[in-house]
Amino acid sequence: MNIQQMKYVVAVANNGSFREAAKKLFITQPSLSNGIRELEEEIGVTLFIRTNKGASLTEEGLTFLEHAEKILTQMEMIENRYQEVTKSERFSISSQHYDFLGEVMGSVIRQFKEQYKNFRVFETTTLKVIEDVKSYHSELGIIYLNSQNQPGIERYLEQANLTYEVVGSFKTHIFLGKNHPLAQQKEIKLEQLCCYPQVRFTQEGSNFAYFSEDLIENQEQETVIYTNDRGTLMNLLVETDAYASGSGVVTGFTKKEIRLVPLAESATNKICVLYQKNKAISEIGQYFMKELKQLF
Repeated sequence: MNIQQMKYVVAVANNGSFREAAKKLFITQPSLSNGIRELEEEIGVTLFIRTNKGASLTEEGLTFLEHAEKILTQMEMIENRYQEVTKSERFSISSQHYDFLGEVMGSVIRQFKEQYKNFRVFETTTLKVIEDVKSYHSELGIIYLNSQNQPGIERYLEQANLTYEVVGSFKTHIFLGKNHPLAQQKEIKLEQLCCYPQVRFTQEGSNFAYFSEDLIENQEQETVIYTNDRGTLMNLLVETDAYASGSGVVTGFTKKEIRLVPLAESATNKICVLYQKNKAISEIGQYFMKELKQLF
């Protein structure tokens, strides 16, 4: 049994046929079939039911797949860990959805464009930010912490062998289109928002409130619009009377169409950078954190 054979099994299971799996793996179908047949003979079980319509996993095949995927995930983490050490031309961060990332990454790219040829900014859910740093896909992750989510997030970070540094703080702001009825107010109270739709970012872990990216959750809210894209969220604010919550740190073109109004009596939130506990932050990572601190 070897890693390549495990990859073959996962590919066939995901594609539903040997032919499609072979295409995705860029190998011939006979090579794929022979590899899986040899594996089945070695372990003494049949992994797939083969028909003219495709291939489906047997009960033993499902059990094998579960173990194989865990092993391959661990292998990918090891590969990513040591690629980061030996390949200095790539810099990646993962983050919740923040407008200011463009300005900070722009400064990083200008400073390190001679040494680095690949830059990655992965805007995603809170859970995926943590998983992305844990699995070494990104060196750094950016999330917020406050009194409500900090205990839960810190427990999860401990399990993931991650730590964090606070690089700035902010008060909660309400994001509105410039023509919104509340756009000209100096501050907004939570109860004033009940009659307007709220736009929220979709998150995994819906059973765990601490994974939510939204800074407020109005229990009296009648209408909620979910999206996973920052551009879509901003367009919804411009085109409707919906609102969203955020840091109040906005740069670039967004400033022209969006109004940022402080939320009355809001708690202090902290912008935090996540990183591996036992891995030194690279020079480019330290520069990114310095620029982020300066912005706040």
